Amino acid sequence: MSRRVRIGAIYRKELTNILRDRRAMLAMIIIPVVMYPVLMLGFVGAVQTDEAKLRSQTFVVETPTMEEADNLLARVVIAQDPNAKDQPTFDVRPGNTPLLMLGDEVQLRVELQVSPRPRPFPERLTVHIAFNEVNVRSRTAMEQLTAALGRYRERMTRDSLEKLLESRLPMVPSTEPVVDLVLSPVSIEAVSTATEQQRGGWALGLIVPVILVLMTITGAIYPAIDLTAGERERGTLEALLATPVPVLHLVMAKFLVVATIGLLAAFVNVLSVGATMHFGGLTKVFANAEAPVQFPASTLPIIVFSMIPFAMLSSAILVAVCSFARSYKEAQTYVTPVIILALVPAIAATLPSIQLRGIFLVVPVGNMVLLARELFQQTWTWSQVVIVLLSTTLYAAAAVGVAARLFGQEAVLFADAGSYRTLMQRRLMQPSPAPTVAQAVVLTALLFPAVFFINSLFSNLLLEDLIRGLSWLAVVHFGGLFLLLPLAVAVFFKIDLVGTFRLRLPPARAWLAAVLIGVSSWAVAKEFVALQARVVPPSAALQELNRVLSEGAKDVPLWSIVLLLAVIPGIAEEFLFRGFLLSGLGRASGKWTAIVGAGLIFGAFHSFVDKIPMTALMGILLGYLCWQSRSLWPGILAHVMHNSALMVLPNMPRAAQWLALSSVESEPDKLLPVHVVIPAAVLLLAGLAILATLRQRRSSTANGFSG
Repeated sequence: MSRRVRIGAIYRKELTNILRDRRAMLAMIIIPVVMYPVLMLGFVGAVQTDEAKLRSQTFVVETPTMEEADNLLARVVIAQDPNAKDQPTFDVRPGNTPLLMLGDEVQLRVELQVSPRPRPFPERLTVHIAFNEVNVRSRTAMEQLTAALGRYRERMTRDSLEKLLESRLPMVPSTEPVVDLVLSPVSIEAVSTATEQQRGGWALGLIVPVILVLMTITGAIYPAIDLTAGERERGTLEALLATPVPVLHLVMAKFLVVATIGLLAAFVNVLSVGATMHFGGLTKVFANAEAPVQFPASTLPIIVFSMIPFAMLSSAILVAVCSFARSYKEAQTYVTPVIILALVPAIAATLPSIQLRGIFLVVPVGNMVLLARELFQQTWTWSQVVIVLLSTTLYAAAAVGVAARLFGQEAVLFADAGSYRTLMQRRLMQPSPAPTVAQAVVLTALLFPAVFFINSLFSNLLLEDLIRGLSWLAVVHFGGLFLLLPLAVAVFFKIDLVGTFRLRLPPARAWLAAVLIGVSSWAVAKEFVALQARVVPPSAALQELNRVLSEGAKDVPLWSIVLLLAVIPGIAEEFLFRGFLLSGLGRASGKWTAIVGAGLIFGAFHSFVDKIPMTALMGILLGYLCWQSRSLWPGILAHVMHNSALMVLPNMPRAAQWLALSSVESEPDKLLPVHVVIPAAVLLLAGLAILATLRQRRSSTANGFSG
């Protein structure tokens, strides 16, 4: 047999084996042929839609005087094309917003200088525009206003030429040349208010965040494959699972290794960016430019810190996905869709109009790209940082729980397509006394962005009709997501409802403790909030919400407010956080780990950062009440009493006067009187002391479940 024949035979054999591998074909052909065109065309369409949306917005323009506002608006109206679509609208008003504050609320500050000219020429208009070039709305407003004034200039020039030709007369005496009189009726001067650091951060924020995200994922790929598929390919996975080590601990150790490598990759990339800017001479080059820039090196440590939860999230997902692979090659096939799925929100976050607010605060991957962009541009707030890090950490915990759940399953261990289908077949599921950690954390992780979306969806409805908005929130948010969904998940996975949600009646002492906590916790909470307000003033968003609720509640029956804001949320939140979540965490961890973990997650679900500390502490208190009483009912009673007191007492004149609640409402940092705080603290401690005397039964009750 000749050398050519032997090479051909081996070639045909290997090629046939590759083509028979459906997973390889999926990665090599289906994904490039189908997904890349969809992503590219979708991105182009999204960019076009985004640009059209930006151009058709209403832009707020401030002028020093009302006369200048009317003058500018009149000229903009003249320049409008009645046949054009998606034209911008300018809300011109007098104001004095500081130039450094131009951006989302007020886009432009304009000053006009009007100089009379000889007839028949119109008066000369000099327009000074101040804008923020790193803010997309301000920059777009400047472009649209400049274009409108350009159309006005063309129209005035055309009219001047027609009048000049019709008159057939030499120009009246003037110090200006005829050409200047005809061709320069409008002069525009645009000046950016962005600082040098904002310009440098804006340049970096266009591409560097996406690179950081991709490099973090890429750095975690190969250790994730080696510690999962590599173990199986080397034949050491079965022996590792046979060791007397809980699967959760095993997966946590592997996950931490992968996360460390991913975080190291992110750190190296951030360090490389900073070193390139400093030692590569780019700072000097840009400093000599027409608009000097300065790269914000001080934000690089914050960016590295914010990448920690994202490295955890990407590592946990990769460990979970690669656990299904039987070999290195198969694991690489599975990783390709993960990278593409990460690219979709990462690239979508680069659209100019997408801002780090609302639902985008909790969109996985996309929120990290937006946060990095805001950090580079020096336009971030601590509220944004906290919410992004909390949401990403919660998603990472859910992914770790899924990886731990999958790693020891026979379906994954034997890794065949038939066994995979058994993972979600209900008839093959075994009944369990409580949800697993993975089920509990995954459910809350899925609910987290849903809560942000629903809150943003009904925010405008709350402003228009308070009761209607609260009713929809009570039905969809609390009744649907927090109450019915956990019950449905428990039924589907054959989880014991009575044990999980602690539906048995508690001892009599637990009822007494709940009443003591319910009548006192509101005062302690108000005192804590007042002390917090002295250190960190309440955010404008929270103050606006309180104003809307207080004004809207004036013409509404008190019982309906209590029902919608105290009773229904109190019941629904207890079923989710002290029922499903606390039972799941308590199944695999100690008492205080479960209580504190559920309390922190409960606090994170309250989107206002100002409310997170107090809400988390309240969640820990209610978790302790639920754990000690072995029942959900005392927690519901205390929760409803706590919420109701905050709404009923201010509307009782004598009680409000004695408790000095009116002054507290008008002054958030005003402390309650001593004759209110001390009795409330005593009652709260008495309730906790009663709970401490309740003895926990052994067996399943020791883990927080009712036996």
